[in-house]
Amino acid sequence: MFYHSMSGSSYANDDIHVYYRGERINSMRTMSFVDLGFGYGRDPFQVCFAGHIINGAHPDSFQVLDDGYAKDLFHVYYQGDKMHGLMASTFISLGNGYAKDSLNVYYYGRKAEGLSPIAFYTSLN
Repeated sequence: MFYHSMSGSSYANDDIHVYYRGERINSMRTMSFVDLGFGYGRDPFQVCFAGHIINGAHPDSFQVLDDGYAKDLFHVYYQGDKMHGLMASTFISLGNGYAKDSLNVYYYGRKAEGLSPIAFYTSLN
């Protein structure tokens, strides 16, 4: 079995399967697999993080943001886990672990209590 490593990535393939750190990812299509960076990857049908399929993620609209955040048309994700109750249409990553939607501010995937998304900015934006 011959692996093709994807440059600077933990993903590889052998023309039949996609692997993450040597472990095969079942049902990923190797010919159309794209390493999105920061542990995320997709084919035309599925999205994965660190080699695990993200159930319900939409590959056509999936975007990798900063600090482990990602989103698609309907959902927001932190390190591959769906964050429930967030508004994907208004969600942005602010850098330094911070992110916000129109309702709340988040720090490394957790709601930051007492911070207003209207007035909250980091020095990066």
